Formats: sequence, C-alpha cells, structure tokens
Amino acid sequence: MKFRFSPAQLQKMYDNPWLTDRERSVFDLYYRRGWAIEDVAAELYVHRNTVNNVLKSIRQKCIDLI
Repeated sequence: MKFRFSPAQLQKMYDNPWLTDRERSVFDLYYRRGWAIEDVAAELYVHRNTVNNVLKSIRQKCIDLI
C-alpha cells in the first residue's frame, strides 16, 4: 500500500529529529526520488522486508507531524 503525502508533509517528516541515518536514507530514496522498495533495498544492501520495516518506523515516528 503506497502512502501519498504532500510536499509539505514530506518536508515535515524529513525534518523530524528522531529519524535515524538509515531512516533518512530510505526516506530520501523512496519518497523523494520515487524508487521502488526493491531498488532501495538493493542500493542499501538490505532485505526488502527491512525497507518495509524502516518505512513503517518512519510513518510511526512522524504520525503526529502530518
């Protein structure tokens, strides 16, 4: 399921101080560049499920901001 956020919401999410370096990397590749989960996983040398878990973590940390 693809979540759609406005550019303003994405900027608020990216500026969240609680995001880790990995979460910022995944955020940049997936939301800003529009890459597929498989491509993000290949770029970061992690499993596809790891990317899914990171995206879930990003959404949970940023739910109050959007």
